[in-house]
Amino acid sequence: MHANREGSADSRELVGRSISPAPDLRYRPSVPRCPTLLAMCLLACGGGDDASAPAGPPIRFLHTFGAEETELFNAIVVERRLTVESSLVPFARGQQVISAILAGGTDCPDLMRIDATWLPGLRTAGYLAPVPADLAARDWTPEAKGLVASAWRSNDQLFAVPQTVDGLVVVRDSSRPAPASPAITDVVAAARATKTPSSPYPLGVRVDGYWFVPWLRAEGGELRPTGIGDVGAVVALEKFAALYGDVASPPPPSGTEAPDELRRWNAHELAYWITGPWQLGALRDRDRLAITPLAHAPRGGQVLVVPTCARAPAEGWRLAAELTDTPALARFAAAFATVPTRESALASSPPLVRALYEALKSAEPLPRAVNTPLLFDDLNPALAAAVARDATPTEAIDGVRHGWHRLTRGEGHP
Repeated sequence: MHANREGSADSRELVGRSISPAPDLRYRPSVPRCPTLLAMCLLACGGGDDASAPAGPPIRFLHTFGAEETELFNAIVVERRLTVESSLVPFARGQQVISAILAGGTDCPDLMRIDATWLPGLRTAGYLAPVPADLAARDWTPEAKGLVASAWRSNDQLFAVPQTVDGLVVVRDSSRPAPASPAITDVVAAARATKTPSSPYPLGVRVDGYWFVPWLRAEGGELRPTGIGDVGAVVALEKFAALYGDVASPPPPSGTEAPDELRRWNAHELAYWITGPWQLGALRDRDRLAITPLAHAPRGGQVLVVPTCARAPAEGWRLAAELTDTPALARFAAAFATVPTRESALASSPPLVRALYEALKSAEPLPRAVNTPLLFDDLNPALAAAVARDATPTEAIDGVRHGWHRLTRGEGHP
């Protein structure tokens, strides 16, 4: 969960967090009822050569792409002569907004790009249509198959098409030595060895529940209501909070994490950076990056789904097929360092993307449960309180435990 994840270079930043919905949650395009960007408007709204303009009603696409990703998406749509009416939903409120739209059932998109952690809730509610056999049979990587299998599979029928794989890895300058192992203790030790008076905080790590997962798992816990109930979670938070002001800088104001990390990396203040592919697309000097795995790191991704209430489901799957064909996936990989979901696209991806893929192989998916995205609502403020010394780790974990217990009783759901 991630960070996109979206509307910024870092989409995982607020993954799964529920925010009160706007008064009107009906499906609304983010631009007038013509596809986004001028080039699309010229083709679909009569500004270009009428003979070459695509025909038929637009495919309605609801997504969580960031701004630059949206530009590439629009370019692909123009090249493939598709008419698409796209609408952006902020990643931080995406699950709640999408659930409200689909519950209405009368004004649904034809295709949605969502975080994989949202799948169990939408599938359980019966909101998703099955994937056509030809799409399900593509050369998906094992990690991509993992995004849409198991709890999201019924009688061997898939209900989502994987579009990207992501998660947390360790990024460093190639001139720096690799950590002795992927273990958190070795990553922290490698960072501590690079401390200097001019670079006192060489480790990049966020005060966010997604980033806390490796520490929690290292102490025997897990991101599930029953996985934070013993002393291991307190120990994990003690170790996590102790990083800040030692090897990690005090956290910046909420909402500025992504630009702050980019600034510090470009200024060579970070020697070891725990982050994901979504952040690396903004870097200019990708050739100097070296990637290694992080033990117990979370792994996730973005998937494409067609609602059962879609007006034109066949067209929705057509767009999903276009977005996950080999050339399109390869273009996203080259432009944004996103990890493609097909073997054929991975083979033609830049070395950095293939290194990210290798590092993510050992990462572990988050629990595939309806309430997994909701757990961050309690976890994130508790982490912030512990790091700010406004609460002890024991107090913070006690609050999280209480909130997660409430979820298991069916309370606190959006």
